[in-house]
Amino acid sequence: MSGKVRQRKWRARGLSGRRETRAAWGYTCQIDGRQVKEFNAAWSFQDAMDALQARLKAAETGQARPASQMTFAEVTKEYLRYKDQQGKRSLKEDTRIIKTRLIPYYGAETLISQITAEQVAQYERKRIGEVSVYTTCNELAVLKHLLRVAKKWGYLQTVIDIELPKKPQGRERYLEQEEIDRLLAACALSKNSYLTTIVIVALTTGMRKEEILKLQWERVNLSTFAITLYKTKSGKPRSIPIHADLEAALRAHESDPAKRQGLLFTKRDGRAWGQVRTAFETALDRAGIKDFRFHDLRHTFSSHFVMRGGSLT
Repeated sequence: MSGKVRQRKWRARGLSGRRETRAAWGYTCQIDGRQVKEFNAAWSFQDAMDALQARLKAAETGQARPASQMTFAEVTKEYLRYKDQQGKRSLKEDTRIIKTRLIPYYGAETLISQITAEQVAQYERKRIGEVSVYTTCNELAVLKHLLRVAKKWGYLQTVIDIELPKKPQGRERYLEQEEIDRLLAACALSKNSYLTTIVIVALTTGMRKEEILKLQWERVNLSTFAITLYKTKSGKPRSIPIHADLEAALRAHESDPAKRQGLLFTKRDGRAWGQVRTAFETALDRAGIKDFRFHDLRHTFSSHFVMRGGSLT
């Protein structure tokens, strides 16, 4: 048995939105004819060397666990570390699904090789009775990818077939102009001083709530009338024109150009504003608007844009 310490490098977007180089020390080795890889961004070269020696010693003394004996918890731990090393934006949600849904259902000590198609089908039946089809699909998609990766790593001989349930047609709800006027008037009465500006940003740009709440002044150019986003759901930067109504709202939001730095919407301690659900729902009730979510502001933008002759493409 032999192994090698090496450094893995990859490109990922940092907090600034720019792509940066990240690195992790780790090792690769052959144990019982199976290639084993382990990398950790917190390791130094010596940490990786020590981990390699410990792994080889365990294999020589028969203490290393055979691939077929890897537990579900062990594989999920490697899987999440693997996604972290790749800089995947879905890491937080995948971690939540694995720790709060998949591990409690299938069992931490269950062997990865013992998960059956029947168990997956029962899980799907159970979850569809509790949550939406969208949520069930997301959870099964994580499990499906995890099992595929486990096979690639040699922990499984075959991968069970997981067919995701068909999602219903997407919900499309948007506001008429008269409803928009009522909503903005209600937002102006909110205890949340940011709410009106946040809603105007959503209505005039179609930006997602997370993008709005994490928006920084450095991404807003009132001279060229454009917002540039680097950290997007698609992973591709995009430029968004600033509408005249939005320009006025942004200038009123912070009238001093020298103070237009960092996040637009912050808590008292300077952190990003977490949620606006309570304030937004209160404004909806005050405006008499029913069956509406914050994400529907994005639909409202796109609907009015198209009705005015714009092209979503």
